Amino acid sequence: MKKNGDKRQVIVAYVPVLHEGYARFFDKHREAKELFLIGPEIIKDYKALTKDIRALDLKLMLLALKSWKRFRSIRIIGQKDFRSLAAAKTTIVMPDEEVMRDIKERYFKDTKVIFDTIFLRWDKHKSFENRPIEADQTISTSGTDREMISSLKKEAEKSSDIWRQIGAAIVKDGKILSMLHNHAVPSEHLPYEEGDPRSDFSKGVNIELSTSFHCEARLIAEAAQKGTSLEGTSLYVTTFPCPACAKLVAYSGIKKVYYSDGYGVLDGERILKNRGVKIVHVRMKKAATS
Repeated sequence: MKKNGDKRQVIVAYVPVLHEGYARFFDKHREAKELFLIGPEIIKDYKALTKDIRALDLKLMLLALKSWKRFRSIRIIGQKDFRSLAAAKTTIVMPDEEVMRDIKERYFKDTKVIFDTIFLRWDKHKSFENRPIEADQTISTSGTDREMISSLKKEAEKSSDIWRQIGAAIVKDGKILSMLHNHAVPSEHLPYEEGDPRSDFSKGVNIELSTSFHCEARLIAEAAQKGTSLEGTSLYVTTFPCPACAKLVAYSGIKKVYYSDGYGVLDGERILKNRGVKIVHVRMKKAATS
């Protein structure tokens, strides 16, 4: 709550469309009575914003937002306005997005900025962000599940992938239908003969650019080749599936995913849950310390 003597507080944001997320964002910061919309002068500096096909014409956005009667003042902001805000020592509220953080560094280095982590849209920062997975049920400490993951960790050691070694298995009615590890294609040792494209990217960035054949995708492909239905099966995997594999798993008939390590990237977790796939975190025993 704003106290007597507190400085003027405003919201600066990129608002391409209106939805519930923006309403919550504005309501959360009711002490900010002024809204500054990122205008075309700033948008042209950011390729991701210029390519946003959802974005309404800013004049229409102004009319729509004014009809909410939420702010005392709403303006389209440019570089000159940024300099004025910075000079006024105003406290600025921004959504925690890559573009907004860049704007902070460029225009508001000495200005107090409050970043709100509320989700408003996909940006590069959120696409690469690692988020803890919310398991659908009590975390499993079952001896059977632990044994399965332990077996998969040994299977993962067979992988020659220097970036990440992963093991996975398809299980139905307690029977293992298939177990394997990730590997490079078309040759297991191709990355060491010709180099690995992963070397040009940081962990989690452009994960689709790889010679690696992920074990979840490989399991599903082999089941298709053999004509084996995966309806009602469970997937055990040492590391939570990447977004591409999560899509394959979600539409394969697999009904449960058991994992021990890793984080959710992009919308993999949401896709699985939307298709009714249960997510179970297998908590392994901690190694004894001497």
